Amino acid sequence: MMGLLLITVLAASGYLFENPAADRLIRTATESVYMLRLADARADARELQQRYPDHPAGFLITAESYWWEAQEDPHNQKIESAYYHAQQLALEKAEAAVKEEKYAKVETLAYVASAHGSYARFQVTQKEAFFSAMRAGLRAHKYAEQVNALDKTYYDIYVGLGAFNYFAGTLPSVIKPFAWLLGAHGDKQLGVEQLQTAAQKARYSRTEARIVYYTALLANKEFAAAFPILEKLMIDYPDNFVFYVWCTEWFREQRKNLEGADYFERMYEKQLARSAVMAKYALLEEAHLQLAQNRNSDAIQTVERIKGIPGADPLLSKKIEAVEKEARLR
Repeated sequence: MMGLLLITVLAASGYLFENPAADRLIRTATESVYMLRLADARADARELQQRYPDHPAGFLITAESYWWEAQEDPHNQKIESAYYHAQQLALEKAEAAVKEEKYAKVETLAYVASAHGSYARFQVTQKEAFFSAMRAGLRAHKYAEQVNALDKTYYDIYVGLGAFNYFAGTLPSVIKPFAWLLGAHGDKQLGVEQLQTAAQKARYSRTEARIVYYTALLANKEFAAAFPILEKLMIDYPDNFVFYVWCTEWFREQRKNLEGADYFERMYEKQLARSAVMAKYALLEEAHLQLAQNRNSDAIQTVERIKGIPGADPLLSKKIEAVEKEARLR
């Protein structure tokens, strides 16, 4: 009981991260998300919610776990619904925490900004709803600026600031007039500097800053600068097959399908001794790239190779079935 009381007192004194137990849970949950150990991430997030029910940290991590699950299994309505529910709850918790003033205002405002930013990202990546994403991004930016005005050294907020500045500063000409009407004025170079600062100095958002920077570079077709960032992410999180999907997109954006297929063949050979599952996902991306090059028979052969590797994975099986069906129908 005394330990729980001490935790409560420490949390009430200011920043949640000042509590070692809370800090550990946030870090382990966040790392589990990036490793796609989503059940582990949600377990730690639930513990955060139980210990600190009036703080948004555990609720936002849960929402982020559903964003990654949606990356695993796009257009799954059940996952989308779970994300929207979790994001709304995280936003409500953050807004309530700002009003209650139990925790540092800088921290709770940052979580409000992050909740809006999370929604903006989901709308872009899962729904391609650019204007609703822009509106959410503007709300996120408003709160992020408040945080930055209160504390220039709260580096986690630099991810949101940098994302806004980079994307608003490089919008396509067809969208830019609408962005200006909504007040989305960005500075690309400032955005780069802010993302780099977050990647070097943020407490919890260093990996997120790298991911956002990669996404920004890819969107701006700065392919050569983007790829080393993605490769480092694949090294740091070797069981995250979503990065393989992003890698396939990198090759396809440049119409380098066969070069990409060769890349994933090498990745398959590298992963086979370490992780049969990741070796299968490497071959799956090879098959996608072969299909993109209209090498249907090669894709079918690659699928057969995947089936020959022992081990079952329900999600992977569904993806294999979809690729095989597309290859045989062409």
